[in-house]
Parts: sequence; C-alpha cells; structure tokens
Amino acid sequence: MAEAHVDRDTDDKQLCQPCSKKGAGRAADIFCTTCGEFQCEDCSKIHTIYAFMSDHKLVSVADGQTHVSSTDCDDIDVNLYRCTKHNRHFEFYCQEDDALFCSKCAVTSHKKCENIVDIESMDGHSGCDKLKNELFAAINSTNQVTELLEDADSHLSDDIRALSDKLKNMKARIIQIFDDCTDEILTHASVYSKSTKDDLAKKKVKCETQIQSMKKTVKALDSIMSTGTPAEQFITERRMLDDVHNAVKDATSIHEELSRIDIHCLFEDQVKKFKSKLQSEFNSESFNIIYSLPSPSKLEFVRSIELKATSDNLEEPMYTGLSFLPDNRLVAVDNKNSKCLIYDVNLNVKNSYKLSFIPLCVAAVSDDEIVVTSGYALGILNVSKTNKLTVKRTCEMKASYCSISMMNNDNFVVSTIDHIKPFRIVSMSGHETDFNIKTPSKKYPRDTNYCTFICDREILVQTDTEEDKIYIYNIESGENVMVKDKLVKSPCGVAVGPYDHVFVCSGSTKCLVEITPGGRVLSSHQVDMWYPRYIAISKDKKLLAVSNAEIGAKKLSLYKIA
Repeated sequence: MAEAHVDRDTDDKQLCQPCSKKGAGRAADIFCTTCGEFQCEDCSKIHTIYAFMSDHKLVSVADGQTHVSSTDCDDIDVNLYRCTKHNRHFEFYCQEDDALFCSKCAVTSHKKCENIVDIESMDGHSGCDKLKNELFAAINSTNQVTELLEDADSHLSDDIRALSDKLKNMKARIIQIFDDCTDEILTHASVYSKSTKDDLAKKKVKCETQIQSMKKTVKALDSIMSTGTPAEQFITERRMLDDVHNAVKDATSIHEELSRIDIHCLFEDQVKKFKSKLQSEFNSESFNIIYSLPSPSKLEFVRSIELKATSDNLEEPMYTGLSFLPDNRLVAVDNKNSKCLIYDVNLNVKNSYKLSFIPLCVAAVSDDEIVVTSGYALGILNVSKTNKLTVKRTCEMKASYCSISMMNNDNFVVSTIDHIKPFRIVSMSGHETDFNIKTPSKKYPRDTNYCTFICDREILVQTDTEEDKIYIYNIESGENVMVKDKLVKSPCGVAVGPYDHVFVCSGSTKCLVEITPGGRVLSSHQVDMWYPRYIAISKDKKLLAVSNAEIGAKKLSLYKIA
C-alpha cells in the first residue's frame, strides 16, 4: 500500500466515515483513494487483512481533509499544473487567448486582457470526460488497424504458400528446365516475405505503442476525474486537449493510410534466364502477389419468391431457419406449417416434407444430413441427391434451443430460449455443455437471441435483438467485443461470409449489416423485404439467402456475393 501526505485545511475537521455510520464521531487519520473513503487508524487496518485491498493507496490526513490532490496520483505529471515559463501553479484562464497562466504571467502577458477567469471557479469534469471518450474512439480505431494488419500478415503467408503450389504446377509442365530455378525463386519470395512482414510488424508496433500511450492518458483522466478538484480537472482538460486531438488525428491518419495495401512480388529476372528455352511457354511471365485489405462485399440480387398460404400451407409460411448444403441446395424450415423444404440454386422447390414437430432452425451438417431445432428437441434428417428427406432420429434436450450452426465436425453452437446461458454446445449425439466464458446475466425470450460460429478463428457471434447489440466472443482467449452501431437495429439472424465477415439481419432497418471478426462495421446492404430476420450463406461464400417476418409480406430472397 502506498502512502502519501496531503495538504490539509486546519479549519475543517474530517470524520471517519465507517465510524460515523456506527454513530461514533472519531477523527479521520487516513483517506483511501481507491475506496474513496476517510477512515480512522483502526478502520484503515482492514487494508492489511484482505489481500485484494493490499494495493489500495492510503493518504495521510493530519487534522482534516477537504479533497485529495490529483498530484498524488501516479498517473498525473505534476508539471501539468505549472506554468512552463515561471514554474508556478496555474491560477487563471484567459478566454481571449484560450490560455492557462500563473500570477506572474498575469502581470507580464495578460495585463490588458479583459476576460480573465479564476480557475478555482472553473469545472473541467465534462471536458475531461469528452477527451476520455475521444481517446476511447481513437483506441478503437487503432485496434481496428491492428486487426487489419494481422489480416494482411495472415493473407500474405497464405499467398506465399499458394505461390509455392503454383511453382510446383509449372514444374510439371517443364520439369527439368524449371527445377534449375525453383530454389532461386522461392528464396527470392522468402526474402520478400520477410521484408514485407517486417514492415507490417513495424506498423503494428506503432499502433500498439499508440494504444498504450492513449490508454495511459485515459487512466490519467480517470484519476483526475475521480480525485481532482474542479479546477485541476479544468487544467487537465485544457493541457491535454492538443495532445488528445493529435493522438486522434494520428490514429485516423494511420487508418486512412491502410485503406489498401498492394504487395507485388515479381520474378521476371528469373524467367528471363530461361527465355530462349521457354519462349513459347513462358514469354516474360511474372508472378504477382497482390493483397488488398478486405473491403465490403457486394450483393447481386438473383431472385425473390413470396411466401403465401395455399391449399398445402394452411397458414402463411414463415421460414425461421435457412442453411445451404455443400452443393448449394437451400434447406428451409417453415415454422407455421411444420415443414422442411429443399430449393435449388434458382429457388425452385424440389421437395416439401411434413415434420412431426414444430421446427425453429436448421443447419446442414454434410452432403446428406441436416439438423433441425425444435425447442427441447433436435431432429436429424437425411437428404438424398434426389431431395428425399427422411427423419433419422430425434434427441430430447434439457434446454430449449433456437438458432443452430456448425462449430466443428462433432458439435453445434445453439442459441437458448429462457436459459441462464445465451448459447451452448450440443454434440451430434445430443450431449449439452457450456462455454467457459463470461456472458451477460440475462435470459432471452424466443426470437431475441441468435448466434453463429467462425470456425477458423474460434469466434462466436451473438445478437441481442432487444438491446440492439452484437457480442463477439473469442473462445480461446475469453475476450469479447460488444458492437452497438446506428446501422444495427433489432439484430436477428447472423451468418459467416467472405473474409470471415459476419452478416447480421438488422430487422428495423431493412438491411444486412456486414461486420469484421474484430467488430468493425464495414457497411450495410439493403434487401428487398421488410424486417429481414433469418439468413444463410453458402459454404463457398458465394450465395446468400434471407427471409423475413413481415406479416402478409413474407419473402425468401437469394443474392450472389461479390
């Protein structure tokens, strides 16, 4: 525990707060800046009993105390409150010059200024809070840059591996000739890869350094906001204003610079050495490795069909679950009419199967198997190449489940209905387990909680329809990101698309919102229906299907992803 002496006001005696609650009027000897409480010597001994209180900062109070000076906080530079010209404490603020100054500056530099204010009368808390929010925004922006740099590093490695495969294919065409230059080309690629990765690493270090600096400033602002006087808070706000704005500007500048990264690796020199022998086959051929930071996808409308009541459908159909088979046939479950349907790539119905239970959602497991949720049960069905559907078995569940998606070859991720955990793991055999991660303490009614899983990244994405929030959980690290954006209103169904971007149905905005795995909102895509709620993306990430919940205007639409 750190102790520091604080100036006191001899006209005001401070009482021990715990003792006062017991009706005793003992004088305070200590102020705990962590607890925010004045204590007598006996009461303060509790800090030596409990380990979690051992790092609390205790400040000595001799006869009385009116406040704890922010200069006792380790995060604050004491020179922040002094005039750099005269090394005196700031006492005044000139509104004309927008400057803090000491009493000596008042005589030498501000004698003719009329709008002079005593800083003791100023309150800088709101200004500090604004700076803090700006810093958080800058930290978030820089974190996004770091994420993009990591993506660039990963994709560059993939491209280098792809280059090696291409070299092997060329080797098969002219084995003997190309054997002579393969080692040289791969060495060149390796050197180039190292150089490029070093450059990416430097940018990432720059971002991380900037983040740490901004976090330190945020911590300093927290300290002054909780312990400083209004005047000190005002001084802090004025003194840190330019630094914060510069940090925000730098973060924005770095982000803009990285809107596109083009990486070119050419091997023309190596090819030219064999030009005489390869003139007809490899005429000045070059190999280009180009990687651009992922940009928003483009949706191309293919077809839309209206879902209406017919002689076969007593009620207006409502497709509450969609999933693509590996061959791009679309599986849909109709909650209102208890049906499972198979569509081809042009949204032509190939089969309609009456279920013995009420379906909620569906996930394609393989070429010939699907799983359907039905509250406290799962149905496993076989799908033949001729679109015949057969119920293979059903599993009774201990909890009620709605949305479902593949987690790996053996397990699913399911969203729950009125359960203490918003999502769980269910195995192919029906075994139910929980994730070891912290989630909001909330039970979700039906149609307010959806989830999906990004398999390659071990990331789970959950939507909270009632609170307009999207949660992104890293299962391995336990870290999570909460996304709340003006584009996201009543988020519902969610699916994984190209670059592991997630597409979320924004029910109240007639659009699909595209978000990176790190939580960056890339764009929104308008769709041809009101209240889009359920979504599926094909295994090859080239097709997207979406259905809605608008009474009297239900649709199923298909889009190509470009």
